[in-house]
Amino acid sequence: MKSSKLIFLLSITLFCVSACNSHDSTNQISNSNHQSITDKKAFNPETQDHQTSDQLSFETILAGKNPTSNFSIDAEHNFFQLKIINKSKLIITFSLVNNETGKEILVDQVKPNKIWTWNSSTTYPKGLDSGKYTIQYRSNGNNMNGIAYGQLSSTPK
Repeated sequence: MKSSKLIFLLSITLFCVSACNSHDSTNQISNSNHQSITDKKAFNPETQDHQTSDQLSFETILAGKNPTSNFSIDAEHNFFQLKIINKSKLIITFSLVNNETGKEILVDQVKPNKIWTWNSSTTYPKGLDSGKYTIQYRSNGNNMNGIAYGQLSSTPK
Protein backbone atom coordinates (compact mmCIF):
# COMPACT_ATOMS: atom_id res chain seq x y z
CA MET A 1 0.00 0.00 0.00
CA LYS A 2 2.85 2.37 0.82
CA SER A 3 4.48 1.83 -2.57
CA SER A 4 1.28 2.75 -4.46
CA LYS A 5 0.99 5.96 -2.43
CA LEU A 6 4.64 6.75 -3.17
CA ILE A 7 4.14 6.15 -6.90
CA PHE A 8 1.04 8.36 -6.85
CA LEU A 9 2.94 11.14 -5.04
CA LEU A 10 5.86 10.92 -7.49
CA SER A 11 3.45 11.02 -10.45
CA ILE A 12 1.79 14.18 -9.14
CA THR A 13 5.18 15.78 -8.48
CA LEU A 14 6.42 14.94 -11.98
CA PHE A 15 3.23 16.36 -13.51
CA CYS A 16 3.56 19.62 -11.53
CA VAL A 17 7.22 20.04 -12.47
CA SER A 18 6.57 19.42 -16.16
CA ALA A 19 3.60 21.83 -16.15
CA CYS A 20 5.69 24.56 -14.52
CA ASN A 21 8.48 24.16 -17.07
CA SER A 22 6.27 24.16 -20.18
CA HIS A 23 7.16 27.06 -22.51
CA ASP A 24 5.84 25.77 -25.86
CA SER A 25 3.16 28.39 -26.41
CA THR A 26 4.02 31.17 -23.97
CA ASN A 27 6.58 33.93 -24.38
CA GLN A 28 7.48 36.15 -21.45
CA ILE A 29 8.16 39.78 -22.21
CA SER A 30 8.64 42.72 -19.89
CA ASN A 31 7.39 46.25 -20.05
CA SER A 32 9.43 49.28 -19.06
CA ASN A 33 8.41 48.87 -15.41
CA HIS A 34 9.62 45.26 -15.31
CA GLN A 35 6.08 43.94 -14.88
CA SER A 36 5.61 40.54 -16.44
CA ILE A 37 3.31 40.35 -19.43
CA THR A 38 2.42 37.10 -21.15
CA ASP A 39 1.61 36.89 -24.85
CA LYS A 40 0.07 33.57 -25.80
CA LYS A 41 -0.15 32.28 -29.34
CA ALA A 42 -2.40 29.44 -30.41
CA PHE A 43 -0.26 26.37 -31.06
CA ASN A 44 -1.25 23.39 -33.18
CA PRO A 45 0.78 20.36 -32.02
CA GLU A 46 -0.19 18.32 -35.11
CA THR A 47 1.48 20.73 -37.54
CA GLN A 48 4.05 22.07 -35.06
CA ASP A 49 2.99 25.54 -36.12
CA HIS A 50 1.25 28.54 -34.61
CA GLN A 51 -2.22 28.91 -36.06
CA THR A 52 -4.29 32.03 -35.86
CA SER A 53 -7.59 31.27 -37.59
CA ASP A 54 -10.32 31.66 -34.99
CA GLN A 55 -7.75 31.09 -32.24
CA LEU A 56 -6.49 33.37 -29.50
CA SER A 57 -3.72 35.48 -30.99
CA PHE A 58 -2.66 37.02 -27.70
CA GLU A 59 -3.59 37.47 -24.08
CA THR A 60 -1.85 40.32 -22.27
CA ILE A 61 -2.04 41.02 -18.55
CA LEU A 62 -2.34 44.79 -18.16
CA ALA A 63 -0.14 45.59 -15.18
CA GLY A 64 2.31 48.39 -14.52
CA LYS A 65 2.36 51.68 -16.42
CA ASN A 66 3.15 50.83 -20.06
CA PRO A 67 2.21 47.28 -21.07
CA THR A 68 2.10 46.36 -24.75
CA SER A 69 0.64 43.61 -26.94
CA ASN A 70 2.65 42.60 -30.02
CA PHE A 71 1.20 40.40 -32.76
CA SER A 72 1.29 39.76 -36.50
CA ILE A 73 -1.49 39.69 -39.06
CA ASP A 74 -1.08 37.66 -42.25
CA ALA A 75 -2.94 38.07 -45.54
CA GLU A 76 -5.11 35.01 -44.90
CA HIS A 77 -6.20 36.04 -41.39
CA ASN A 78 -6.59 39.81 -41.59
CA PHE A 79 -9.70 40.32 -39.47
CA PHE A 80 -9.03 41.16 -35.83
CA GLN A 81 -11.15 41.26 -32.69
CA LEU A 82 -9.98 43.01 -29.53
CA LYS A 83 -11.41 42.73 -26.03
CA ILE A 84 -10.06 44.75 -23.11
CA ILE A 85 -11.22 44.23 -19.54
CA ASN A 86 -10.40 47.15 -17.23
CA LYS A 87 -10.33 45.89 -13.64
CA SER A 88 -9.07 49.16 -12.16
CA LYS A 89 -10.59 52.47 -11.07
CA LEU A 90 -8.63 54.29 -13.78
CA ILE A 91 -9.30 54.93 -17.46
CA ILE A 92 -7.06 52.88 -19.75
CA THR A 93 -6.15 54.59 -23.03
CA PHE A 94 -4.73 52.46 -25.82
CA SER A 95 -3.50 52.78 -29.38
CA LEU A 96 -3.17 50.13 -32.10
CA VAL A 97 -0.32 50.82 -34.54
CA ASN A 98 0.92 49.03 -37.68
CA ASN A 99 4.66 48.82 -36.93
CA GLU A 100 5.69 48.67 -40.59
CA THR A 101 3.74 51.72 -41.81
CA GLY A 102 3.60 53.62 -38.52
CA LYS A 103 -0.12 54.12 -39.15
CA GLU A 104 -2.26 54.50 -36.05
CA ILE A 105 -5.21 52.19 -36.66
CA LEU A 106 -7.22 52.85 -33.52
CA VAL A 107 -7.09 55.03 -30.40
CA ASP A 108 -9.71 54.64 -27.68
CA GLN A 109 -10.35 54.36 -23.94
CA VAL A 110 -11.80 51.79 -21.57
CA LYS A 111 -13.65 53.22 -18.60
CA PRO A 112 -12.97 51.89 -15.09
CA ASN A 113 -14.40 48.43 -14.36
CA LYS A 114 -15.75 48.11 -17.91
CA ILE A 115 -15.26 45.74 -20.85
CA TRP A 116 -14.50 47.17 -24.30
CA THR A 117 -14.69 45.21 -27.57
CA TRP A 118 -13.87 46.04 -31.18
CA ASN A 119 -14.05 44.15 -34.45
CA SER A 120 -11.82 45.41 -37.26
CA SER A 121 -14.45 44.57 -39.88
CA THR A 122 -16.62 47.46 -38.67
CA THR A 123 -13.94 49.97 -39.67
CA TYR A 124 -11.97 47.91 -42.20
CA PRO A 125 -14.48 45.76 -44.16
CA LYS A 126 -11.69 44.20 -46.25
CA GLY A 127 -9.56 43.50 -43.18
CA LEU A 128 -6.34 44.98 -41.86
CA ASP A 129 -3.08 45.04 -43.80
CA SER A 130 -0.74 42.16 -43.07
CA GLY A 131 2.23 43.00 -40.88
CA LYS A 132 3.37 43.45 -37.31
CA TYR A 133 1.21 45.41 -34.88
CA THR A 134 1.59 46.83 -31.37
CA ILE A 135 -1.04 47.93 -28.89
CA GLN A 136 0.27 50.37 -26.26
CA TYR A 137 -1.79 50.74 -23.06
CA ARG A 138 -1.55 53.78 -20.77
CA SER A 139 -3.29 55.13 -17.68
CA ASN A 140 -1.86 58.65 -17.14
CA GLY A 141 1.34 57.24 -15.66
CA ASN A 142 -0.49 55.11 -13.09
CA ASN A 143 -0.34 51.36 -12.60
CA MET A 144 -3.26 49.65 -14.29
CA ASN A 145 -5.06 46.37 -13.76
CA GLY A 146 -6.75 44.50 -16.58
CA ILE A 147 -6.41 42.01 -19.38
CA ALA A 148 -6.51 42.25 -23.18
CA TYR A 149 -7.40 39.52 -25.66
CA GLY A 150 -6.86 39.60 -29.40
CA GLN A 151 -8.17 37.12 -31.95
CA LEU A 152 -7.45 36.81 -35.67
CA SER A 153 -9.86 35.39 -38.21
CA SER A 154 -10.00 34.70 -41.93
CA THR A 155 -13.57 36.04 -42.12
CA PRO A 156 -15.33 39.03 -40.58
CA LYS A 157 -17.43 38.20 -37.52
